[in-house]
Amino acid sequence: MCGIVGVSVIEGTAGQPAFDGIVTLQHRGQESWGIAVAGPGGVRVRRALGFASRSACGDSPHDDPVHDAPARAGLPAGRAGRVAVAHTRYSTTGATVPENSQPFVHEARRIALAHNGDLTNAAELRARLGREGYGFRSTSDSEIILALLTDAGETPGPAGSHSVDTGPIVAGVARATRVLRGAYSVVCTVGDHLVAFRDPHGLRPLVAGFAEGRAVVASETCTLDTLGCTEQREVEPGEVLVLRDGRQIGAHRVTEPAPRSFCVFEHLYLTRQDSRIGGTRTGATRVAFGERLALESPVDADLVVAVPASGVPAARGYARTAGLPLAGALVRDEQVGRTFIEPDLRRRERKLRRKFSVGSPVDGARVVVVDDSMVRGSTMRRIVALLRESGASEVHVRIAAPPLIAPCHYGVDLVDTGELVATGRESEEVCRIIGATSLAHLSVAGMRHTLGSAAGEGLCEGCITGDYPTRVSSARDKSRLVPARTPRRTAAAHLR
Repeated sequence: MCGIVGVSVIEGTAGQPAFDGIVTLQHRGQESWGIAVAGPGGVRVRRALGFASRSACGDSPHDDPVHDAPARAGLPAGRAGRVAVAHTRYSTTGATVPENSQPFVHEARRIALAHNGDLTNAAELRARLGREGYGFRSTSDSEIILALLTDAGETPGPAGSHSVDTGPIVAGVARATRVLRGAYSVVCTVGDHLVAFRDPHGLRPLVAGFAEGRAVVASETCTLDTLGCTEQREVEPGEVLVLRDGRQIGAHRVTEPAPRSFCVFEHLYLTRQDSRIGGTRTGATRVAFGERLALESPVDADLVVAVPASGVPAARGYARTAGLPLAGALVRDEQVGRTFIEPDLRRRERKLRRKFSVGSPVDGARVVVVDDSMVRGSTMRRIVALLRESGASEVHVRIAAPPLIAPCHYGVDLVDTGELVATGRESEEVCRIIGATSLAHLSVAGMRHTLGSAAGEGLCEGCITGDYPTRVSSARDKSRLVPARTPRRTAAAHLR
C-alpha cells in the first residue's frame, strides 16, 4: 500500500516536486517517509518516522510545512539534483524502525530505490543473497530488490560525469524480475536516470505523467494532477520505463505476459477518491458500489449516515438510490490518520476512541450506516455504539464491499485471518459482534458488475475469495525476516 514517487526534471531540482508528490500519498502510509535526490556528487537522502508534512516543518509557527522541505533537509538543489525518488511507508514486512524507512540507497552504484508491494519469495531470496555475501541493513523485502539491481547500477566515471547507458539498466531489471515473485511497483534513480517498473500481474498501481520539462512516476494519478502532469499513462505490467531530463527515453517489456490481477482493494478503499483507475475516479466507482448495495440490501430506515471520509461516496450512492436523506451525523478527527494502517494494536485502539464523535442528534431515528469496507470490525463497533448512545432506535450497517475473509500476500496488512471479523463467521454472528440491528455486504457479483468484470477478470480478489494470481505459501511469515548477522562483503557499507 506504500506510496512512491519518482521525478526527473530538465532544470532546477527534482527534490521539491518529489516531496510535494509524496505528501499527496500520505493516505497510503504514515509510519515513515523518505526522499533521495541524485546528483554528480552521489545520492543525498533524508528519512524520518511519521508524516512527511509534519516532520518537515521548521521551528517557526509561520513555516509552511511543505515549502522548501528538501532544502531544509540538506538535499541538493539546482542542476545538482535533477532526479529524485520519495516514499511513504505502510509496513507489512519489517518493523517500524528507521532502518526500514525508504528510499534505500546503494552509494557505490548510485541507486536509490522506493518500492510498493510485497514479495512472496522474500525469505528465499534473502537467504540466497545472504549466502552470496550480501549484507542486509534492514528487515524490509524492498532491500532485496535493491540487492538484485546492483548490476544495473553505474560505475563512477570521470569527475563531473554521472551519465549511464540505459542498456545495462534494462538488462539488470530484466534479470531481477526473473526471480522476483509477488507484487512490486518500483521507482529508482540510476545515475541521472529515473527508472520505473512493475510486476507482470500489475498487482499494485503505478502511473506516469509528463509536463513541460518534468516527468513523474507515482502510485496514483492524484500526484500527477498535483504536479501539473497533463499527459498521463499507466506503467504497464512487466514494463520498464527509463526517463531522463524530464522525458521518457525508453519503454521496454521485460517479462512474459501474465494475467492482469490489479488489487481490488485499491478500488474499494486504498486509492484516494480523486485518483483515477482505468480512467474512472475511484470516488465515482464507490458511489456506484453504494447504489448497487442499496438495490441488493434495502432496509426500512429514516436516514443514511456516512462513515467519514472514505465511506462518504458509497453512502451518497446508497442514499440516492434508496431515496433517503444523507445525514452528516458522524464527525471525524482529522488529526487521526487511517487507523486501518496503524500497525500497533494499542495505538490503533486508542486512536479509534477519539477518531469519531456524533455531531448531530439521531434521536429515535432508524439509521443506515454505510462504510466502504470492514476489516477487523472494531471501527464499526465503536460507531454503532456511538449512534445508539446518541438515541438511534435502529442501526443497520451496510458495507460497500464483500466480506474480507483471507490474507493478502501482496502489500496490504491482512495477514492474520484471526483479526478479520468475517473469517469463519456468518453475517448474523458478525452483526452481533458489532452490535448492529442488521448487517449486509455488497455481493461479489455486484462488485464485479460495477467494475465491469463479470468473472473477476483483471482483478486480484484474494482477500475476498482466497484465490491468488501467484503461488503463495500458507506458512509464510513476513514479520520474521531478519538481517544477516555477519555481512561477508562490503556492499552493506554503501547502503545509507
